[in-house]
Formats: sequence, structure tokens, C-alpha cells
Amino acid sequence: MPADFVHIDLLDKNDISRSPYGRLAAWAITYGRYIMIGTEIIVLLAFISRFTLDRKLTDLKDEIAQKQAILTANASFENEVRTLQNQLAKIKTLLSDQTKPIDLLTGLTTMLPSGVSFASYEYGDNKLTIAASAQSTQALSQFLSNIQANKSLASVEIGDVSKDALRGIQFKFTAKLAGAKTK
Repeated sequence: MPADFVHIDLLDKNDISRSPYGRLAAWAITYGRYIMIGTEIIVLLAFISRFTLDRKLTDLKDEIAQKQAILTANASFENEVRTLQNQLAKIKTLLSDQTKPIDLLTGLTTMLPSGVSFASYEYGDNKLTIAASAQSTQALSQFLSNIQANKSLASVEIGDVSKDALRGIQFKFTAKLAGAKTK
């Protein structure tokens, strides 16, 4: 016949629950088990989420690379568009200012007394330069008083005055347009 099963308990159940080491052992056996399981779950979740985050990171890098390729491919087109926009702005300015020189010349010719004629006419950057000749000093003084009375011209300067027997008094004057913005 088989031998009887003998149960040997080396720890007394009453003494373990009362001693500080016994309480610590009981706590570690019950609550420590839950702490270990919770920690393992957190570690597993972190490990699994790493794969998801790596996939998202790879997708974002691919998306950035695609967008950079699109930007690189369209850079020359964007430069052309900007150049065209700048040219259109310049054309718009020229079209709006194209009547100024004609209107200014028309106004100056109405102030021109007899005996004074223009030899050359330059207009640019809101600055007017005219080379002219006068047959007499009276015609020259009349023209200068008309120019100074003109409200559309500012800071009139006269220079290069000379007298020629055939052409009369040669002079050059420069003026800025009144109210013009400087560039």
C-alpha cells in the first residue's frame, strides 16, 4: 500500500501575519502580483505602440519627400510666375504714366513765347530736362517767368547758358514734377 501523504508546513500561519516581515511578504504576494502584471501590460503596450509610431513616422517622411519633390519640380514655374507678376506691375506703372510726358510737353509748348524753341526733351524718374534756344533775352526772360509760374514744376534749375550768333541764346534747364514721389 502506498504511503500516506504527509503535509509539512514550516511556517506558522499565525506568526507570519503578525511580524513585519510576514506582512511585507503577504503584501508582496498579493499586491505585488498586480503591480507586476500592470507593469508588464504597460511595457507590452509601449512595445506594440512603437510599431504604430514607426509606421506613422515612415509615412510622414514619405509624404514630406513627395511634397519636396513637387516643390522642387515647380520651383522654376513659380519663378516664372513671379517674374511675370513683376513685369505686369512695371507695365501697369508704365501704362498709367505714359500720358505724363505728353501732357507735360503740351503744357510747356503753350507757355512757349515766340522766339523760343526746344532742341531736346528728356523725361524720366519724374525729372524733366530740356535744351532750348531763345532769339532774344526778352523771349528767354518771358519763358523763365512762365516756367516759374507753372505749378506742375518744382525746383527749376537753369544751366549751360551760352550765346551763339546763328542760334541765339542756348540754355538747358531741369525741373522735377511737383508732387512726384521720389524712388
